[in-house]
Order: sequence, then structure tokens, then C-alpha cells
Amino acid sequence: MTTTATRPRRRPAAGALLLARAVLRRDRVLLAVWSLSTVGIVLGGVAAAGTTYPTASDRAARWEQLQQVPVFVLFQGRAFADTAEALAAQQAFGAGTVCAALGAVLLVVRATRAEEASGGRELLGGLPLGRHADLAAALAVALGSGVVIAVAVAVGLVAAGAPAAGSVALASVVGSACWVGAALAAVTAQLTTGTGAAAGLALGLFYAMHLVRGLGAMAGGSALWATWVVPNGWLENVRPFADERWWALVPVAVWTGVVAALAFALAGRRDLGAGLLPDRAGPARASRSLRSVLALAVRAERTSLALWSGAVAGVGLAMGYVGAGAMAEYAEARWVRALAAGLRADPADTFFVYAVLALVFPIAAQAVLAVLRVRREEAAGRGELLLSGTVGRVRWAAAHLAVALACPAVLLAVLGVAVGAGSTLSTGSAADVVRFTGLTLSLTPAVWVVVAVAFLAFGALPRLCTAIGWAALAVGVLAEIAVKTGTVPEALFLLTSPFAHVNPYYRTTDAAPLLLAVLALALACLGLWALHRRDVPA
Repeated sequence: MTTTATRPRRRPAAGALLLARAVLRRDRVLLAVWSLSTVGIVLGGVAAAGTTYPTASDRAARWEQLQQVPVFVLFQGRAFADTAEALAAQQAFGAGTVCAALGAVLLVVRATRAEEASGGRELLGGLPLGRHADLAAALAVALGSGVVIAVAVAVGLVAAGAPAAGSVALASVVGSACWVGAALAAVTAQLTTGTGAAAGLALGLFYAMHLVRGLGAMAGGSALWATWVVPNGWLENVRPFADERWWALVPVAVWTGVVAALAFALAGRRDLGAGLLPDRAGPARASRSLRSVLALAVRAERTSLALWSGAVAGVGLAMGYVGAGAMAEYAEARWVRALAAGLRADPADTFFVYAVLALVFPIAAQAVLAVLRVRREEAAGRGELLLSGTVGRVRWAAAHLAVALACPAVLLAVLGVAVGAGSTLSTGSAADVVRFTGLTLSLTPAVWVVVAVAFLAFGALPRLCTAIGWAALAVGVLAEIAVKTGTVPEALFLLTSPFAHVNPYYRTTDAAPLLLAVLALALACLGLWALHRRDVPA
């Protein structure tokens, strides 16, 4: 009597469901931080509308600002009514949709490309999960998270007293931004083998579409057609709190489905662990410059840093060129001078200071990704291979820490030079490059503190370092939103957020950047000491 072994039938839906549960468990902290940050940005902006625009004259003044200074439309969004809720939605559109897309991009890339890079996907390949179960699971979790975020925003807005129709419309816009970001990340994860490159490319595409929408809206008139050629423009044209156009959400859902289907098709045309974009063949022998652990750390981060630098430079040039002329024209307006007094800036530089303080948060996100690379290297076993030779653990970790600290300094310098160059092209003043670069570099120590907190967690609590690193950044974002809406006192903001001490509006001493740098150095040294006392890997 003979028996025949039968292979278990593949059940793609069951396999995707199993992996989705694993994604929810593994990335529960990322999901929580992302969801709370996105919901907080939107609810905080709308909650502050009553105090920001308490009277009809205040709302009329803001409406006039949006008509006179189109640069706000470029980076934020259009307002379609002069009510407090519509003006708050205009301010929350840019930050809310970008934050929603950022979390979706990170989630999808971590669940697909990062798993392939670490070898985890190859181990699961022998199970009856289905060829594309990981991609299906990642999209299911990201799209479902978008729905949850939308429900939370809608409930929060209605509870705050906002009109129900506009609340649901704004919530749908934010939730749909999650869908757009997830679909973009699903495609870029098939193109490149680097996790940082896949995430940077997806987020760069999303922000580029945001700027295309903004250029069309800023130009107005016959150029408004540009707001209908990208998903970000469709989201803006939903018009929350202003005669909502619900049908504008339909093309977003269709676009998401088409792009997701493209991602599945591309996934079927490549090998596991490879990307559709060919990797450049390296030389047969490594150069002498790669014989140090620092050089290896730089090489691992250079693609991500290059992509982020390009995106930051593009945003900075556009902001400097468009904003310089607009703010020079309206620098004498009452609202501009009042804002400039609070920010301790020249009225002509008010917009730039405001925008740079907002852009420091995504740059800090890149720095967190960079410092957490050392944990990914350890978990994947590559760090252990290096440590089996003559490289010590402190020198190995210090190399990755040095690169992580250099990344925000480089990106903020690029931002300052780009803004200054754009302003110079508009006004002809070459001194703008030096002035704006000094402004952006003064924010670096606040990012260093967040990096040092994540590194200390890596040394002391390696299994929780990812959660602690992102939580440190989330606290900075949410604390600033809370203090602006009056939810928490300014003293608590100064105590919990390093970004408060580099913000000219809240800075208590001119020595704050130096003190933050010293604090970051102390935390980093504690992280190295803790790493020296624990096992590797852990």
C-alpha cells in the first residue's frame, strides 16, 4: 500500500488575512502613532477655528489673505467659504493629507519591501499563503486604517459641534489620502529594493501631486484644470463645509483600485527580493573608502538621503520663489506684522519661518528612519556578522548614529539653501541664502534630541526602540497642536517637546539650540553605554 503526499491548497484570502493580523500586531505602535497624529492635526485645526477666527471680521480678513497671498493655497489648500470651519479645513488639508499618506506609505513599505529585505518573506514563501498575500495584507491594513481614521475624524468633528455633512466630507478626504499613499507605496515597493528608496519615492510622488494641485489652484482661472488631473486635486474639490461635492471622491476610489491592480501586476513580473528597476552593478573590488564601518553606514543611507534631499530642494525652491514676491507685497499688512512679532522675524520672512517650522517634522521623520536602521541591521543579522570580526559594537552603532545625526543637518541645510535660492531668483538678494540657511540649521538640535531618544531606546530597550522613536516624534507634533489649540499649557509644551525650544515664538533663551545639542549628546552616550552592557542581538 502506498500513500501519496498532497500539498495543501493555497488559499490567498486566508493567507492575506493571516498576514494582516501579523501586520496589525507587529506595527500596532506605528498604527497608533500615525492615527493619533493624523486625527490630532485635523481635529486640532478645526477646534482652534473658534478662537482663531472668533468674529466675522476675522474670518473676512483670513479670506482676504487667501485671495491676496496665493502661496498659502500652494502649500495648504483652497478655501471655498469664509466660515470658521471652511477656513480651518483649508489649513488642515495640506498637513492632514500628507500625514495620512506618510503613515500609509511607511506601513505598506514595512509590510512588503522591508519583509523581503530582511528575509522574512522568503521564510513564509513555503507556506500556503498565496504569492501576493503580503501585498494584499499590507493594502488591507492600510485601507482599513484609512477608514478608521476617517470615522475618528468625523466623530470628533461632530462632537466638537461642526456641521455633520462637512465633518464627514473632511474625514473622507483625510481617509482617502491614506488610500492614495498606500496605492503609491504598493507600486514603488515593486520598483526598488531599498525600503528607504521605496518610501521616499512614494511620498515624493504624493507631495509632487499636492504641488501640481497647488500650482493650478494658485494660478486660478483657466489653470484650474490642473486641480483635476491628480488625486490630491480631487480631494480638495470635495469642498468640506462649503457645498460638498461628494462625487469627487469617486475618482479617488477608482484611481486607488487601478494603481493597486498595477502593483499586483508588477509584483508578478519580478523575482522575490528583487525590484523592477535594475540595480547598478558595482565594481568587482570595493574601494578602500568602504573599509570602515562609517563608510558602510553612509552607503546604506545615501539613496534615501538623496531622494529626500531632492524633494526638500524642490519644495524649498518653489516656496522661496513664490513666497518672496507675495510676502514682500503684503509685508506691511496688519496680520503679517502681528504674526512677525510673535515669531520674532522680519515681516517679509514671516511665511518662510512659519513654513520651515512645519517642514522640520517630516525631516525629523527621515532622521528617525535613519537611526532605526541600526536596529534593522541587528534584527536582520548583518550587524552580528560585522561584530564577529574586529569591529566593536560601540563603533558599529556610533557609525549609524553619526549618519542619523548628519541626515537632518544635511536636509535642513538643503532646505535653507533652496529657499534662499528661490528667494534670490525672485528678489535678487543673494544674502537670502545665508539668512535662511542659518534659520533652518538652528532647528537641527531639536531633531537630534528625537534621534538620541530613539538611539537610547535601541541601547536599553531594543525591542521597543521603534515604538519609542516614533512616539518621541509624535509627542512633539501633538504637543504643538495641543498648545496652539489651548488644550495644554505652554509650560507642558516646553517640557515635553524639543521643538518648542527652537520655535522663535516659544523659545525662552537664545542658548536653547546649544542646550538641546548637549542633551542629545548625553542621551546618545547613555545609549552607547546601554548597548555595551546588553547582548547582541537582543
